[in-house]
Amino acid sequence: MKTRSFTSGRRLSALWLVLTAATVVGSVSIAETDQGLLGLGVVHNDTLVVTRDIVVASALANNEMLAASGAMTDAANADALGAWRGFLPRLSLGAFRIRSNDALYGFGFKLNQRRATQADFSAPPMSGMPAPAPFGDALNYPGVNENNIMQVKLQQPIFNGGMALYGKQAANAMSRAARNDHHRAEDTIRFHAVQAYEGLVLAGAYLSVMEAALASADAHVSQARAMYDNEMVTEADLLQAKVYRAGIEQRLIEVRNMAAVAGEHIKLLTATTADLPLAPANDGEARGPVAPRRYTDRPDVMSSREQAHAAADMAKVARGKMLPHLNLAAEKNWFHQDTFLGDEADSWTFGIYATWDVFSGLENVGELKKARAQSRAASHMSDFTKRQARVEATQATLELGAAVDKLRVAADAVDAAREGLRIVTNMYREGLVSMVDLLDVQAQATMAEGNLIQARHDHNVSAAKVEFTGILNASAPEDK
Repeated sequence: MKTRSFTSGRRLSALWLVLTAATVVGSVSIAETDQGLLGLGVVHNDTLVVTRDIVVASALANNEMLAASGAMTDAANADALGAWRGFLPRLSLGAFRIRSNDALYGFGFKLNQRRATQADFSAPPMSGMPAPAPFGDALNYPGVNENNIMQVKLQQPIFNGGMALYGKQAANAMSRAARNDHHRAEDTIRFHAVQAYEGLVLAGAYLSVMEAALASADAHVSQARAMYDNEMVTEADLLQAKVYRAGIEQRLIEVRNMAAVAGEHIKLLTATTADLPLAPANDGEARGPVAPRRYTDRPDVMSSREQAHAAADMAKVARGKMLPHLNLAAEKNWFHQDTFLGDEADSWTFGIYATWDVFSGLENVGELKKARAQSRAASHMSDFTKRQARVEATQATLELGAAVDKLRVAADAVDAAREGLRIVTNMYREGLVSMVDLLDVQAQATMAEGNLIQARHDHNVSAAKVEFTGILNASAPEDK
């Protein structure tokens, strides 16, 4: 004797993978209050009923990984702002107090302060000459001197080999890349949220099917017992019905556990700590993709393109280090012997200077070669990302097409299975078929119900994946 359940261990394992794959790396936070729970869903019969749109919105609003991505975008924008330094003047203010008995500094301090006198040039006489009384050796031994300086310094780059221009372009490109990365992170969170919700729908629908199957199994046991008591069937029929019911009950335990796990994944996604089971607000109706974009317009593809542009600009920055640089400098100083921030004397300096690092031990040459290699690598990665996106879009489109066909076939199979079960049930009551035949048809009907549920889940996830991966456009030149 051989009986069948609506699903095999293989199908249950596949369901488990679908549910566990819906977990989003990272966590989110919402207010753990009644108002917060109502914002996530509605409590009904001690169950928190959630909707797909609310789960997605909560994840996008509160996910910490997405918040971290936003912070990285802000950092990239700050780098782009700082890249203006190559064009703008640099103004610095300074105040210094210096004490020294160094002869050179001591004499220089007096010159800065406009205090140098003939006596400061006093030095020992040459050999054979009399000492110039009353002066001593003030030049070589000036004693301790102090200089207080206030300084205003202005530097303006005029030409730096294109380092400022290409550095700014590279920073702008990396800022755009960061924004695209953040948009892709939003896409990823949205897709995982849809997976998590559809996993909850799948588990709940399987639970309903298994509860209905258990009720049917109980009815078969009752009918077999009644017919056995009336000596219309043998005890084997009753035992077969009981064995079938036990198998259904085991599957029901597994599916209940899967439904609980699916609810915990939603709680993890939304950081809900309420001790309430979760249930979906609908029965998993089929959904189509909403306004999917072309795969070449995906944020990750555009980000890789911007990174390639930035790497090319950075190679030009490295080249600029090897070219002559021209700068303007202006400086104003105030000096005082005793008072900090005093202005006993002052001076100014203005000039234009050119520098050219002709040879730096091959350091600049090495940096240029490295930057060019990194530019080539970024270009290759951009090309690969685009080709990979095309493959992903192709795969998602094919999967959605297959899911549509499977959904249609599964719906037809359910209608046929229900009608077949009705006919065989009536035949069993008339004694025309055995319990083995009835249970086999019952298992097939339950399997058909499960296949329809799985087909709806696969269809909705495939539609969300098409939105995530983008679509093909055969008429575009880059798609050919």
